[in-house]
Amino acid sequence: MNAPLVNVETSSGYWKSLLRWGVSIGLLALLFTRFDFTTILHVCLRATPAFFVGALLLYLLSQVLSALRWCNLARGIGFRATFAECLEYYTIGMFFGLVVPSTLGSDAARALYLGEAPPGRAAAFSTVLFDRLIGLVMLAAVAAVALLGPHADLPVALELGVVGICLSLTAGWFSVPWLVRLLPPEQRWRRLVEEELLPFFRDRTLLGTAATLSLCVHLIQIVSQWLLTWSLGLNVPFGFVAMYHPLVALAAALPLTIGGFGLREAAYAALLPYGGINADDAIALGLLWWAVAAIGGLGGGLVYGLSSRALPSLRSNARR
Repeated sequence: MNAPLVNVETSSGYWKSLLRWGVSIGLLALLFTRFDFTTILHVCLRATPAFFVGALLLYLLSQVLSALRWCNLARGIGFRATFAECLEYYTIGMFFGLVVPSTLGSDAARALYLGEAPPGRAAAFSTVLFDRLIGLVMLAAVAAVALLGPHADLPVALELGVVGICLSLTAGWFSVPWLVRLLPPEQRWRRLVEEELLPFFRDRTLLGTAATLSLCVHLIQIVSQWLLTWSLGLNVPFGFVAMYHPLVALAAALPLTIGGFGLREAAYAALLPYGGINADDAIALGLLWWAVAAIGGLGGGLVYGLSSRALPSLRSNARR
């Protein structure tokens, strides 16, 4: 297996990071000039602690299941890591994803740890890549189903457009092994699939388990998000939460900002008013969701501090 296509911090990467910082700051500045920051802060502070803690616990459970999904993928292609080890790497990755807004974030950190053992660094990065992609694809599937439900009160044209995109993405993902054959043999994306991802597609049980765990993760996070709406005293139907949360998560996953900052809050402000939630409450809800994820990341920092494992070098043993 050849070394995976991994971006390393270069001058190009530096300028991309700088641009993403600029987009994040610009979007946040725009939001806070249009909406009253003091009001948003007061909305956040009125959150009921019990519901917030419940949302946090569910979020942490979703991360445990995410670690299990990644562990299954790793073991499926020859790694002998235990679930406890994968959970440790995953939580440490959560910490680095919080404090290192660059390519050396959560995904790279856990791949570096896993890649210390055979079959090596390249295979470890492929497990992380596939884990990330299948999570996003199943999130798109959840969004499409939720948009077809009775609580999706978005404009019809927007609903149909998003449903079409999400369903095409989902169908296209599971057709990837066949679709890439239409590309030239040396084309970058064809090589990426055939050299790094094809083993996961060939194992139908492994693929089905990963997809099922992804659905469980997303459903748990939707319930967690629903509890956050309760913490703010918002009367939001569960179906509407199931609609907007995947769309916000997909927007935040776009590589346009640092950690989704700005884009995530803008998506909350744009989507939630369709459910009768004013923009101040919507932005506050987005900030609370970030706080839940941040607390989870800080928990990963505690694991990292107590661990005897130093973060492996990105450059060492890069072609194991």
